[in-house]
Amino acid sequence: MNKTLIASSLVLLSVCATSYAVANDHPLEWKSDDGSASFKVGGVLRFNHRYEQWNESQNRGAGKLDFDIFRLDLTGKYDDFYLNASPIIQDQEMTSVEKAYIGYKINPEHSVEAGLVYKPFAIYPYPQNGWTYHLPFFLGYGNNIAPGFNWNFNNPDWDIKLGYYPRMLDADLRYSPESGTYDDFSENHLPFQAAYQNEKHHQFNARVAHKFETQHLGKHEVGFSGAVSELHNTLTKEDGDYYAIGVHTNSNYERWNLQSSIIHYEYDAKNPHGVDSRMTLMGANGLTPSYFIASEGTVGCVNLAYTLPIQDMGKLKAIRFYNDYSYFDKTESDWKASQMNTTGAMFIAKPFMVWADYTWAKNANILGGAQNGTGLTTGQDSKYSDQWLYRVNLNLGVSF
Repeated sequence: MNKTLIASSLVLLSVCATSYAVANDHPLEWKSDDGSASFKVGGVLRFNHRYEQWNESQNRGAGKLDFDIFRLDLTGKYDDFYLNASPIIQDQEMTSVEKAYIGYKINPEHSVEAGLVYKPFAIYPYPQNGWTYHLPFFLGYGNNIAPGFNWNFNNPDWDIKLGYYPRMLDADLRYSPESGTYDDFSENHLPFQAAYQNEKHHQFNARVAHKFETQHLGKHEVGFSGAVSELHNTLTKEDGDYYAIGVHTNSNYERWNLQSSIIHYEYDAKNPHGVDSRMTLMGANGLTPSYFIASEGTVGCVNLAYTLPIQDMGKLKAIRFYNDYSYFDKTESDWKASQMNTTGAMFIAKPFMVWADYTWAKNANILGGAQNGTGLTTGQDSKYSDQWLYRVNLNLGVSF
């Protein structure tokens, strides 16, 4: 799929929509008189300021303020059809797509979607409260999309999603990391990764969640997820296998929210002789280098949040306090576990939104970078292996 073609189409679509909107005196939204058709252009602009502990980081001293993302949110409908697309411009002149699909509402409970769709799995689509993504995200289980099809069923008691994805999203369009070949990650691969040439084909996902409400303990969701695919090796021309299973909960009681999930996965690759199959290559669009993860492991997370309403403070309407914790246990018995914890708050003052995160982690590549490169595999032999590192992050955003 050609990135330039996708980007050009989305820009053209937004320009056309804006011209309709101007004609109807609404600069960012157009609606038909009978309400059967609409189109809206929204989005967000974000800047990021961070301080990082480790000596090699450029974000030392007073920290550093950088451009984060500019995202367009294009939504629309025509009768029972609907559109949802979010192209993104990121730091370092990178581009990606968070989602881009067309759906059809069969009836109030059933719908189908085609395009660059979410791959539903466990806590969906974001596996944490804070701005800082957690371990499930870096293993491929958060905000993850692919070209394919989804079928959705939703009523007051059940939320069921089934999906099929013949190939994974082109690496240079990925906002979220996914497994792939060394050749896929041409923008950010490293020479010692060259022997890793596995890619998913024909992935199927299923997510089944039961929703219920109790008289005294609020609203709850309990769910099960599964995923399977071929794992094609472009060197040996053989197909291995990938699978993942997960359970999750999501509970709301008054101002409190509690989320949890446990995911077990395995990549069983048919690598050439001499390639260490205990590791699998992951990457996205080049914003950060591609990296290795353990080919088999179990990752769990527990996220707790409390929303405090605010009155008589101008635009500030609420503060959401949160703590996100994730733990990654690798199947190899002598490999060190990975851990992350983020404590923070989100300040909601529409159209402004501010995240303030304090994250500390051990054996997690996101903290320490290349000096912690074995974090999601052995947790050994890197400068910061098995050491706790921290980062302070302030994200400033305005939506439209």
